Amino acid sequence: MNKIVKGFHEIYQEYDAFIFDLWGVLYEGGPIFPEALNTLKQLHSLKKSVILISNSPFLSKDCRANLVECGLSEELYKEVLTAGDLCMQYLQAHLIEPQKFYVIDKNYWPAWQTFNPLHTQTENIEEADAILCLAVPSEVALPEEVAPYFDHVFTQAINRGLKLICANPDLFAFCSQKMRLRPGLLSLRYQQLGGEVLSFGKPFPAIFEQGLKILGYPKRVLMTGDTEYTDIQGAARHNIDTLLITQRNKDTPLRSQATYFMEQVKW
Repeated sequence: MNKIVKGFHEIYQEYDAFIFDLWGVLYEGGPIFPEALNTLKQLHSLKKSVILISNSPFLSKDCRANLVECGLSEELYKEVLTAGDLCMQYLQAHLIEPQKFYVIDKNYWPAWQTFNPLHTQTENIEEADAILCLAVPSEVALPEEVAPYFDHVFTQAINRGLKLICANPDLFAFCSQKMRLRPGLLSLRYQQLGGEVLSFGKPFPAIFEQGLKILGYPKRVLMTGDTEYTDIQGAARHNIDTLLITQRNKDTPLRSQATYFMEQVKW
């Protein structure tokens, strides 16, 4: 089934639980989109289970606090899962000894270092145990700028056998109609140069598996997102029905595997 719908009122009865992507679906860093907020309130009143998942490098506690500031009450969803959470869980489980990370972009590092104060960051790639990629520096604004900016340090890292750990596999995001680069572009370049990458978040299985666990493994689940590869295809691998938001991306129903299509989240 591939169907264009005008609002969730047409399909909510088909599902017991709902998964929503954040950026471009519920908000773009500012206030929660009014129609999206109304939709979440309607689902809450109908006692539908809702979780939010995001490829943000922010940890969930920071993400929840930010969403409150943006106007989204915590009572409207069960949990928010981020790529940052999954990456952090991996580091906590696998990196027992203190590590030195070459961090990109280090503005995120203070919140991350709280998971283990013994881990440190270094600006010298020859001292690093791994690269931790959290964001793209603001001075790298275009895809063609990635290689000249990073290839030197990436080549050094690959020669030393370092892994690049990516806490946001998105390639791009749109903010106020402007394209912003995301860490997935850097991990892609690292792989092109022959390096090994560990990526966390959508479309990889762990974030969907954890989300389904939180929801109690319901049989009827709908994932709403705005990106074909990360949101739609990632959810489809878990037999989750999908709804593609078409307003803020170039994906079209002709190319998408989504179950439903909607211009924007609305009831």
